Amino acid sequence: MKRTWKIIFLFVGVSSLAVAIRVLRATGQAGAVASPAEDPQDQARQALLIVRTINTAEYSCRYKYGKMDENERFLSWDEIINASCFSSFQSHFSQVSGFPLAPGPEISPGLELRLLVSPDGKHYSLWLGQKPVGNCAFAFYSDERGVIYEGASLGCDSPGVR
Repeated sequence: MKRTWKIIFLFVGVSSLAVAIRVLRATGQAGAVASPAEDPQDQARQALLIVRTINTAEYSCRYKYGKMDENERFLSWDEIINASCFSSFQSHFSQVSGFPLAPGPEISPGLELRLLVSPDGKHYSLWLGQKPVGNCAFAFYSDERGVIYEGASLGCDSPGVR
């Protein structure tokens, strides 16, 4: 049962990435990257796409021979960005955004990543946040369950992805 949910999660993640790419291309936003100061809401959408991409890639890299390999561990950012299983995700993201994801911690202009993997490799915690503009910034959080949370600095009106 647990394996079935992971396969469903993987399918939904890949499908979400494909739909996001198609929407961006259809609306003419593919390849046009706004700097952090130009459009914070576009930057928030881009951050959400990055978090979805990383979540999907973490599971994709554990998927072997038609099933989830429970012996494989989740990967740190330094490992995943250089992994062969991530190359197709990196390629798709580059087509949409106009640039590849960087080694980090600023993996995209104005966005910083923290990706922590447990010592046994069975869990990870992901934080992708905006470099603060004054005292305000937004961030997205996720983990191996694939649920994505959105947050903002207290007292700020973050653009979010509404």
